[in-house]
Amino acid sequence: MRIGIAGAGVAGLTVAWLLDGTHESVVLETREDLGGNLRSHRITDDHGITRTVDLGVREVSLEAFELFARLARGLGLTDADWDDRPVTHTVRRAGEEHPLYCGSLTWTAEQGEAARAVDLFTRAAADWAEKDLRWSVPLRDVVEPLPVSTEAKHDFIYALPAALWGCEVTEAAALSARAVGAVFASDVPAGQVPTAQTLRNGMQDVARRLAAGLRTTELRPRAALRRIRRVGERWEMTDCHGLAHHVDAIVLAVPADVVTDALQPLADTEPVRRALSAYHYENLRHGLHLDPCYLPSDRRQWSTTNTVVDGCRAASTIHYRFDDDSDVFVSQLAHREQLPRRLLVCTEFRTLLPTPEMFAAQRLLNQVQGRGGLFFAGHIMAGTASQEAAVASAVDVARRLAPGSSRLAALTP
Repeated sequence: MRIGIAGAGVAGLTVAWLLDGTHESVVLETREDLGGNLRSHRITDDHGITRTVDLGVREVSLEAFELFARLARGLGLTDADWDDRPVTHTVRRAGEEHPLYCGSLTWTAEQGEAARAVDLFTRAAADWAEKDLRWSVPLRDVVEPLPVSTEAKHDFIYALPAALWGCEVTEAAALSARAVGAVFASDVPAGQVPTAQTLRNGMQDVARRLAAGLRTTELRPRAALRRIRRVGERWEMTDCHGLAHHVDAIVLAVPADVVTDALQPLADTEPVRRALSAYHYENLRHGLHLDPCYLPSDRRQWSTTNTVVDGCRAASTIHYRFDDDSDVFVSQLAHREQLPRRLLVCTEFRTLLPTPEMFAAQRLLNQVQGRGGLFFAGHIMAGTASQEAAVASAVDVARRLAPGSSRLAALTP
């Protein structure tokens, strides 16, 4: 068969990679670069040393992300390609010099209520997964009963997901508790620092390797999907250049509103389009800079993630420290009053808010998955915005379209 895939993020590229050799595919992508939210940028310092910094997805847990880890190995990545990175967090209020909290999201008594609030939250989140808490339960329902002050809940619990997804702090209370917990859950003993893994050549190297492994797939960057319609027994995908691509099945791994617009000509997709109206996005702007303008003046209080709570908003700065003790920073800039002085590059993202309404809509998409040869993948089908979930959604599609794929067999032994 010939398969049409919209979206060259991790999910779309993984679908193509798994189908490659079994079917022919064509992949339509809006941007010039492949990888979706994998956005790696190379910088060269005054000594001529070049380093790669990620402005999008920055780290993974190779221990927790089993599917993604197997995919990485299948793409030729080895342990030598990854670095361990401590997962620590500093939280402070705007206008205040000293942090309210600084540590590894595990509680020690001397840190007071701030650390206690975070510790209660992260350990409760681990319990939600253990007890299979429904994805429809809003965060406020499980946070409000916690025995910490309203101020602590605002600054240390709701502020963390607000900074991650780009919504207001009060809006974070309405997010799915299970989805938030999947990111912040921790059962690490007090005093220990958890780690995650970063790719030395940048996370976008995963996308490049997926693309390099395609032999029966046509990649078409800067060719955004515009319309889908039925032509006899086949599908027709029209891109932004007006070029029609005739295929036997379609995989949509693009944002909800793009799917809605593309399906508009198909009257029988009205229930799907109505469900997708429950998907809401925030616009994020990330900047790579060299000055620590959003961090405390005392560098001993710096963490890998540094969050500033400013009333209804929270924003984070990621601190990269290299072997030669040089520093680079990646900050959320959308709602900052002042921009960094040494700003090197900016990029923009759209992030999907994981609300209970979104998960209700997702159940409908699962019910119609594959019907008539129309499939969905990527974040619109994922429980969490992780690389593991993106790969899992691709595997689900590949099992239906190419159950005999040798790559699928290796990825899902």
